[in-house]
Amino acid sequence: MRKSEGKKEHASLRQKNLLFQKVAVFIDAENIEMSGLKHHEGRTDYKKVLNQVGDREIIRILYYKPIYKEISKSFDDFMASLGAEMRRPQKNADSFLIIDAVTLAEKVDVAIIIGGDKDYLPLIWYLKSRGCRTEIWSWPESTSPEVQEAADFYFPLTRDYVIRE
Repeated sequence: MRKSEGKKEHASLRQKNLLFQKVAVFIDAENIEMSGLKHHEGRTDYKKVLNQVGDREIIRILYYKPIYKEISKSFDDFMASLGAEMRRPQKNADSFLIIDAVTLAEKVDVAIIIGGDKDYLPLIWYLKSRGCRTEIWSWPESTSPEVQEAADFYFPLTRDYVIRE
């Protein structure tokens, strides 16, 4: 068996979700939305993405976007309908996401980070050290191999998760 085949097999084993897992979802909006526009010329379909959580219990959905970036009332309402909480930092959202993830680590089984920012490597290592399963869900074109490898599971977003106007 080639090394890459072994990795694929191993990844599929890690993908097994347990019904009673408690999940927190952290959405790095700037990262994921800019990548979706750049690489797939469309907006990210958050409803489809979140449906991939499956039967696991979502404890929190936190959406991070700097305050200077506009969010329409209809999008705000849509995210609220999904159960998401908006976090609007003055500048970069990374530090807000990291603090929330560290704070929630003891309360969840799985932390799903929607975004592939390499700045999250120390966070991934920390969450894993606390016994929290880490999943990165992002556009592969804008996610470093180190981030993909560091997570317990990597879920690559595809064109199926793009809203076309």
